[in-house]
Amino acid sequence: MNNIEGQIFIDIDLHNNRVSGVNISSTRPLQLQNILVGKTPEQAMSIIPLMYNICGSAQSQAALISIQQAQQLDPNPKMHIARNMLLLVEIAREHLLRIFLDWPKLFALDTGKYKLTAISQLGTKFQSALFNDGKAFSLHSSLDVNYSNLEKLINELQQYLQKYVFSIQPLDWLEQKDLAATMHWSEHSNTIASQAVSHIYNNGWSAQGKCNCRHLPDLNGRQLLEQFDKDNSDHFIARPQWQQHCFETTVLSRQASQTLIQSLFQNFQNSLLTRWLARLVDLAKIPQQLGILMKNLEMQSMHMSSSQYQNLGLAQVETARGRLIHRVETKHGLISKYQILAPTEWNFHPQGVVAQSLAGLKTNNRKELEQLARLIINAIDPCVGYKLRIH
Repeated sequence: MNNIEGQIFIDIDLHNNRVSGVNISSTRPLQLQNILVGKTPEQAMSIIPLMYNICGSAQSQAALISIQQAQQLDPNPKMHIARNMLLLVEIAREHLLRIFLDWPKLFALDTGKYKLTAISQLGTKFQSALFNDGKAFSLHSSLDVNYSNLEKLINELQQYLQKYVFSIQPLDWLEQKDLAATMHWSEHSNTIASQAVSHIYNNGWSAQGKCNCRHLPDLNGRQLLEQFDKDNSDHFIARPQWQQHCFETTVLSRQASQTLIQSLFQNFQNSLLTRWLARLVDLAKIPQQLGILMKNLEMQSMHMSSSQYQNLGLAQVETARGRLIHRVETKHGLISKYQILAPTEWNFHPQGVVAQSLAGLKTNNRKELEQLARLIINAIDPCVGYKLRIH
């Protein structure tokens, strides 16, 4: 990971073979976006993808929406749909990279050959099928949709998931309604994903790491802007709370209403197995979601309203790991203030979901504790750089 993104330090204290405390601190440079101040919107849009090497499409989408609002530019609904397709592709790519790069190490599994090059090229291929010259996130982007190529790419992604992740069609996998069906799949499949699920269940780790942290609700735009405008806004960005409560914004937050996840929650609440399968649910739904968006793209445009705040823009965008928020203010055509609140700050709040989940781990084996801690962190936010220390 690029050092510019900083690191999170997670310290777990053991006393009499029990977790007695969890401390989380961070060196993440949360004011990095200040380099955008004084730049034109066009310059900002070219700089932002260079600042963040994770979730680049989501960062660009959030930046574009907020800048368009600040400039009172009416958004193009078809472009918005096309860019949302790219966000889904990015989420799929991030999930797949974590499955094939992280999960084998976490469970000591054979890495196998999974055509990682094809995964890394997903975004570029979809951009070329959607936008002129593949330039998707610009104030001057133009659509040039190749529907036959787009449909082919969606089918290729679905086939890839079937072959390397689920062993069956993703939609068929989503038909699983409960734990029994899921464990039957894990026992009769031989993918990294199925082996990881079996490993968690067979080691008795399914209920590890449950906590009482709630999912981040829909945030009112006006109230959110008020938070960003307060004198202590830097503290809010570094350690966000909403109405004096910590919240999580994760894949589990996004898939909490899905039938399988609700069933698992009844058995294990928001513990390790529930979180692990929520990521697979998120991934399995993407080909169908892309197909729906492609059909919407072919339909007649619908109206999208512009910002109600002059010179202010606010965007909330779902990334692979949770909700990303951009807030921008312009003056005389230049960026005068730019604020970014990443999902990492919600999830790795010192009293947030990671801290609560780690504090709930139950084992008297130090080696097992370290493995469980890494599994919990990966299940909540697999993209963040962190250093784990057990005392």
